[in-house]
Amino acid sequence: MWLYSCLCVLFGVEVIITTVAGSAQKEENLALGGQAVQSSTGIDGWEAANAIDTSPYTCTHTATSDNPWWRVDLLDSYYISTVVVTNRPNCCPERLDGAEIRIGNSLENNGNNNSRCAVLYGVGFGQSASVSCAEMNGRYVNVVIPGSSRLLSVCDVQVYSLKVIKGVMKIKFTSSLDISDPAHSNKVLNEMKTALISKGFSVFTLTWTKLPQKIKPETKGRSTC
Repeated sequence: MWLYSCLCVLFGVEVIITTVAGSAQKEENLALGGQAVQSSTGIDGWEAANAIDTSPYTCTHTATSDNPWWRVDLLDSYYISTVVVTNRPNCCPERLDGAEIRIGNSLENNGNNNSRCAVLYGVGFGQSASVSCAEMNGRYVNVVIPGSSRLLSVCDVQVYSLKVIKGVMKIKFTSSLDISDPAHSNKVLNEMKTALISKGFSVFTLTWTKLPQKIKPETKGRSTC
C-alpha cells in the first residue's frame, strides 16, 4: 500500500485568513492612499479627489449625463469589508438614490462592470451609508448611478479591508488515499477547513502550494510522523 508521509505535505498548504474568530478590526481607510477619478466634473473645484480628502464638506459633482460614476484606484487588490459613502449636507440627497457600489479588478466600462456590493437609497443630508461587502476582492471601488440624465455628487468615500494573514501551514498526517487525485486532495482540504473552523477561524481559503508525492513506507518499526 502506498502511504503519504508527513514530509510529503509539510509546507504544502497555503492559508489565507481574513477574519479570525470574528474579531478582526478595520484597517486604515484605504481610499486615502488611492487615486480618484470621475466621469466628468460639472462644477469647477468639485473634483473626484474631494471624496478622499477626509473632509465631509468638500464634495464631488459630475455633469448631468448617462450613468455618471466616481472611482478610486486603491493601487493594489484588497479584500474589501466595508465601504462608507457620505451624501451632500446641503442639497438634493435624493440624487444619490440608486447609486451602486461596485468592486473588482477590471477597468472594463471604467470599472462599472465589476461585481456589485450594494445599492444606496435614502441617504439623507450629510448622512453616511456604511455597507458590508463580504470581503469582495478588488483594486477599484466605483460609485455609479445607472440611468439617463443623472448626476453624481458625494462628499466622502471610505474603503476598509480586514487584515489578511497569509502564510504556509505545516501539516503532518499519513494517508492511504491517492492525494494526487483531485477528489481526494479536495477531501483533505475540506477536513483541514473543518479543523480550522473548530479552532475559531471563520473566513479563510486553503490551497495546495505543492501536492504530496507518493513514497514507499519506511522500514517496519520506524514512524514517519
